[in-house]
Amino acid sequence: MESVLKFDDVYFSYDEETDEAQGEVHWAVSDLSLEVNRGDFIAVLGHNGSGKSTLAKLSNAILIPDKGEVTVKGISTKDEDRTLEIRRHVGMVFQNPDNQIVATVVEEDVAFGPENLGLDPAVIRERVDDALKAVGMYEFRDKEPHNLSGGQKQRVAIAGILAMRPECIVLDESTAMLDPKGRREVLETVRKLHDEFGMAVVFITHYMDEAALADRVIVMEQGRVLFDGAPCDVFQNVEELRRVGLDVPQATELALSLGLPGKILTLTECTDAIIDSLK
Repeated sequence: MESVLKFDDVYFSYDEETDEAQGEVHWAVSDLSLEVNRGDFIAVLGHNGSGKSTLAKLSNAILIPDKGEVTVKGISTKDEDRTLEIRRHVGMVFQNPDNQIVATVVEEDVAFGPENLGLDPAVIRERVDDALKAVGMYEFRDKEPHNLSGGQKQRVAIAGILAMRPECIVLDESTAMLDPKGRREVLETVRKLHDEFGMAVVFITHYMDEAALADRVIVMEQGRVLFDGAPCDVFQNVEELRRVGLDVPQATELALSLGLPGKILTLTECTDAIIDSLK
């Protein structure tokens, strides 16, 4: 598999002055090593303060590690001369879309990134149209973003990143401020980008049912990776997850309480298992 993003023994602290020799450093992430390959769909879980948002900001040079290396397509994020190149490979979508939308017309906002790359106007036009169609927002291209719903705004923000043609997109709790309909819109859009374009996705979330849709789940605790594996395996660790303030998908919890066989993640799987058990 082709590596897009790699963390090698990464440490980062928000403390302006630290004294590691005195043991006074509060590491937001520590001893963090993981790799994201092209085509991965990864959910990152953890309670507040676990380090998951720090992981997101380290992924495209918003933050620079104090120790260790973060590399994007082999480029160290410490190389300040290549920060723009790094962000072309790894795009970021934040929690509040209003903080990411910079223009007063949808298509102008999506064009902002490609314009900063100095691309030809015809190429920008093509990228903007393709990105808006990919996220289902093409018919809103001439609308004002402030008149859109939360889910629609977040899809516009994703289109703005998509127009940069990254190989990986990191979503930092991008559904946290949305209602169920908006959350569903964003999740469907992200899954489509992954399935149709082979884009690597790192999806940071508080919602267990969202994480269950990923191909791989990483659980963060006190700045370290606690679990890293397939959702069906990670969510079997019910007691350990609850110990760190997390839960499991409702279908998984119900299946375990009923003693149903197999590793169940969805309501459909749970229903089928109940029917089989009654036969």
